[in-house]
Amino acid sequence: MKKQRVGRILTAVAFVGIIMSIIVAVFIGLYGKNYFKLSTVINGVDCSFLSVESATSKLEKTMKNAEIKFKFAEGKEYKCLGTYFDFKVADEKLLADALMNQNTTEEEQINFNVDNLYSVDEQKVKEYLSSLSIFKQGNMVKPENASLEYDEKSKSMVIKPEKYGNEINLDTACDFMLDALKRGETVIDFTKITNVNPAILSTDQKLKEEQQAINAVLSSTIEYTLYDGSTYTLDASVMKDWIVRGEDGYYSIDLDGNIPKFIDRLNEKAQYLLTSTDFNATGLGKIKIAFGRKKYATINEEEETNRIKQQLSTSGTYKVEPIYNALPNYYNINTYVELDITRQRVWMYVNGKCILDTPCVTGNVAGGYSTPVGIYYLTYKTTDTYLEGYNGDGSKYKSHVNFWMPFNGGIGFHDAAWRGSFGGKIYMTNGSHGCVNMPYNAAQTLYQNIDTSIPIILYAS
Repeated sequence: MKKQRVGRILTAVAFVGIIMSIIVAVFIGLYGKNYFKLSTVINGVDCSFLSVESATSKLEKTMKNAEIKFKFAEGKEYKCLGTYFDFKVADEKLLADALMNQNTTEEEQINFNVDNLYSVDEQKVKEYLSSLSIFKQGNMVKPENASLEYDEKSKSMVIKPEKYGNEINLDTACDFMLDALKRGETVIDFTKITNVNPAILSTDQKLKEEQQAINAVLSSTIEYTLYDGSTYTLDASVMKDWIVRGEDGYYSIDLDGNIPKFIDRLNEKAQYLLTSTDFNATGLGKIKIAFGRKKYATINEEEETNRIKQQLSTSGTYKVEPIYNALPNYYNINTYVELDITRQRVWMYVNGKCILDTPCVTGNVAGGYSTPVGIYYLTYKTTDTYLEGYNGDGSKYKSHVNFWMPFNGGIGFHDAAWRGSFGGKIYMTNGSHGCVNMPYNAAQTLYQNIDTSIPIILYAS
């Protein structure tokens, strides 16, 4: 009897337990449809057992009472209460969606991170940031890369240390802050969007290698001794201006762009007027011949460029003379026309063989028409033409010639049918207007063999 009573009691307890479980399950099911479950956290705020409406109120109140901290470069921080920005839940539907998606496991914390949960007064955000001293133009500093600069004392390039910055764009900062506030963040780190770090530090290996390479060039000195005994120097004080900085912030020394300019300046200093050259005159031997027209010794740019590059590649001090273009050498020529005004004679040599030896008549000395000495080249040649001009008394003349070969303006070789004799002292008082008068056959021979590449050498022995 006693055992039966105990059994009935146990059965009743079990039945009651089942009923209670059903009631609790129904309660939880009905409650969970309208309230957030235990340990529900939305964007950092505990919303356990709250309805959407209550959660909205708590979220807004929490953010309005929150202290918002703003972190900037150089350790600067600012604080402001959230109420200034007028926090509101942007749309209760966002919370309703979260409620519908609650995790069914009560023991685990339910975390929701809702994007754009809040709305804030965007104008106040911009006004607040604009009021901070960090955004005043004079307080912003761009970061500067480590760089190379010329040190006058050491005559070399030294590394100038980098500078860190605090540059930040106001519009970018506003967007960044709005995104953070809409997520409910209370610590906003603006260093993430601040231009702080330079791209090239003083420890940069490439920068150090460039410094060494450039200083190796700057350590070279080339001293030129010029024709007049003066000197002209290529050294660090000149080459420091050849150093260029690329868009990537790194350096090089522009030899190809600057050596030609240096040689141009050197040429201005080094070139000198050639007054005469040696010549092996017929029957006289070695004499000095004036050039007649100005002729300068000039630098051979290609050879000088190659020498400069070679010397700059090996540090040292070099004392040199400029490399000139080949100076005119008329002593060993074998094809030329020769005229000695004193002897009133014209010769022409072709490949060392004399093909013409003739008397002539040059410019009238007494009349002021002396034929100028010097080294010239044929301008052109023509046949059957007229020479026109004025005599000393102002009268005009017009003379027909068969062979005309000008070499110095209006002065040239030509035949002169009006003359009965050539050579001797005729030129002293009855010479030409400066031209070289020749017998017909001699002028013809000269015409047939001369061209613009053959030097015409005039002198007075």
